[in-house]
Amino acid sequence: MNVIEVIPIARTIGTETLSYFTGENIPLGALVKVPLRKKKINAIVVATHPVSDVKSHVKTADFSMRKIDELTSTKFLSPEFMKAVQKTSTYFAAPIGSILTQTVAGGLFSYPDKIVPKLPQPSTYSPMDRFVVQGDDLERSSHHKSLIRQEFARKRSVVILVPTVEDGTYMHKLIEKGIEEYTVFLHAGITKKALKETLHKIQNEPHPMVIFATGPFLALPRTDIATIIIERENGKGYRTPKRPYIDYRVFAEFLAFESNARLYVGDILLRTETLERQSRGEFVESPPFKWRSLSTAEDSLIDMRPDRNRDAPLEKFRILSPLAETVIQTTRTQSEHMIIYATRRGVAPMTVCGDCQNIVTCRKCSAPVVLHEPKAQVQGDSVPFFLCHRCGDRRGADETCSVCDSWKLGTVGIGIDLIAKKLRDKFTDIKLYIIDADTTPTEKAVKETIAKWRAAPGSILLGTDMMLSYLHEPVHNVLIVSLDSLFSLPDFRIQEKIVYTLTKLRTLATSTFILQTRKPHEKVLEYALKGNLADFHRLHIAERKQFNYPPFSVLIKITLEGKRDQIVKEMEELQSFLAPFEIEVFPAFTHTVRGNHVLHGLLRIPREQWPLPELVTKLQSLPPYVALRVDPESLL
Repeated sequence: MNVIEVIPIARTIGTETLSYFTGENIPLGALVKVPLRKKKINAIVVATHPVSDVKSHVKTADFSMRKIDELTSTKFLSPEFMKAVQKTSTYFAAPIGSILTQTVAGGLFSYPDKIVPKLPQPSTYSPMDRFVVQGDDLERSSHHKSLIRQEFARKRSVVILVPTVEDGTYMHKLIEKGIEEYTVFLHAGITKKALKETLHKIQNEPHPMVIFATGPFLALPRTDIATIIIERENGKGYRTPKRPYIDYRVFAEFLAFESNARLYVGDILLRTETLERQSRGEFVESPPFKWRSLSTAEDSLIDMRPDRNRDAPLEKFRILSPLAETVIQTTRTQSEHMIIYATRRGVAPMTVCGDCQNIVTCRKCSAPVVLHEPKAQVQGDSVPFFLCHRCGDRRGADETCSVCDSWKLGTVGIGIDLIAKKLRDKFTDIKLYIIDADTTPTEKAVKETIAKWRAAPGSILLGTDMMLSYLHEPVHNVLIVSLDSLFSLPDFRIQEKIVYTLTKLRTLATSTFILQTRKPHEKVLEYALKGNLADFHRLHIAERKQFNYPPFSVLIKITLEGKRDQIVKEMEELQSFLAPFEIEVFPAFTHTVRGNHVLHGLLRIPREQWPLPELVTKLQSLPPYVALRVDPESLL
């Protein structure tokens, strides 16, 4: 008789491990069904002890130990995978059970027999083999194909981790030519039938394979995986939107280390943290590695500020520069294609009182509201309205300032609706296609809109950040109307985001690339326009070091939400509990949500010291209502 310790696969279980009796010798990583309360749940075995070794503990336990009912699989997750999960749990200070819910897709539990490897062939690479690849999409895909050919010749498989389904679909298309029968793609949108067939193929195909996967599908039934590629490393989608807040890039790196697999990290512009690690020797440059982003388009930086010559009258506020209007007309007459990028939805991203400078905010969550024009002239939807893009609250725009009761409310910034109105008024004969969360709320709608635009020469695609993941093919002309509002965000990653966005759009342009701004002296704009990524990195890494931001520290953000007095008291208790580690306390950027106040606490730990066992233990013991983010995407 044995006692096994299991980790329940559930987010809400407060206990880290549970213990059960069993007459079988169950290996580590096995998937079992265990009774918990009035139901049975999946659990992973993490320890097995003969009853004789833990007899005294069993006798003194304050609970009765139950017998395990059902053994689903004698083998499920590899020891290497479990070690990576353990490291991820420690790094993000989250329970192992909750980490497993994020790193093992729920559909995999339906086919435990398909996860058992049948093709043993251990890798011989060093876990310290880490490489970086920086270049455009075609350059990186060419590099990956060359690497895959080498690995296939050595009878080894390759895993390519992608942040989103769209990124995976595109990269899959670039790489699969000639090896279609040996490539598969695992992602959240796959059907149960396709998942079962794909797992069967991965498990039984004797030929090495290329496996594209999103984060939750790295529990793969092959032991010949010798290389893991983290593709589009600087893209969105690698961080989980729900608790536990983990980063799949970190998990993949742990998995590569434990599996003795080579690790490659690639993107058009790598993250600042990765580039700094490369400069320290943690990563090796793998050709092609480019510090300059090339483009065949003619670049133009347009200063949109009014004429400051005192002898000349101030120029009227303009949305489009004369050059932009000329290129738009050329797009129509020459039957070209054009992309126009806008940072925000609505008419204007911000409304400000002209008398007291108060910003109009949401009455439910305190975020700045965005002015919208009605999409259709129908009853109840024929006047402008304020919409909160954070919580979705909507109200009429016919109001006075909440501070001074003034009617002098004016808009600040340029939203996509305002740009669309200007384009339709001035260029009545041009077809305009729009992509934003209001007009194209689904992936299908986005793809259909892009297809219609591509099929209509002489047309314009106007969109927000939402469209960037779906744009891969070259386009004649690109216009960025304005992204000046992004500079006002108090976020240490915002400059990197701006350069990444501009670099992405600039590599698409083949004829003309126009950047309009009222901040022409911002160095990051100059670097992005010239494709000078090296100088941008030197500037940005110096600022990060000055303020002790990542990669020079690990930031840990603790968030409390509730009544103001209550969360202030709870934060004070947290400061005392986590001592001697100091917490910087500050209100969230949108300091109220659904009528509750939001308060952040920030710890800065030297990068080389994390994870600290003492602090990890304390963080893991925090109650569920405390939101914990290690290496957060933003401090807002």
